[in-house]
Amino acid sequence: MTVVLARIDQRLVHGLIVNQWAQALKVKRFMVVDDEISQNEDIKASMRMSKPAGTGMSIINTEKAITNFTSGKYDAQRVFVLVKEPETLIKLIDAGVEIPKVDLGIIFNEDGRVPVTKFVALNDKEKSDLKTIQDKNIPTVIQYVPTDTEEPYKG
Repeated sequence: MTVVLARIDQRLVHGLIVNQWAQALKVKRFMVVDDEISQNEDIKASMRMSKPAGTGMSIINTEKAITNFTSGKYDAQRVFVLVKEPETLIKLIDAGVEIPKVDLGIIFNEDGRVPVTKFVALNDKEKSDLKTIQDKNIPTVIQYVPTDTEEPYKG
């Protein structure tokens, strides 16, 4: 198994991710896929400082992620994919990356988004993109922390 979970979370790597999700999922690699963040060395350096011992962290753009996944670079690892928008996951899925489940983590109520839950707000494009993911038979859930009950996203 390569990807154990893909999470849409605008904060990407933060305390809940490294302290709770990583342990619950037995993550060996965090993979932040973001075309903008992958170009910012300062942000990448601060994210890498939060990486738990014994794990790896890739902060790469979508194209590099697709190249690495399709070449089998992570086949022996348990990878936790973190993105800011569902559109990025669609690109990975369309390129053949197997995503077993999508979790909606933290998506801020800003820029015209409408709240769906306490921690998730979506705009029309994001809702449409999530429907595209669900239409590919990929479970899409809302679960803030691993101990919360997983709730199916009903778009």
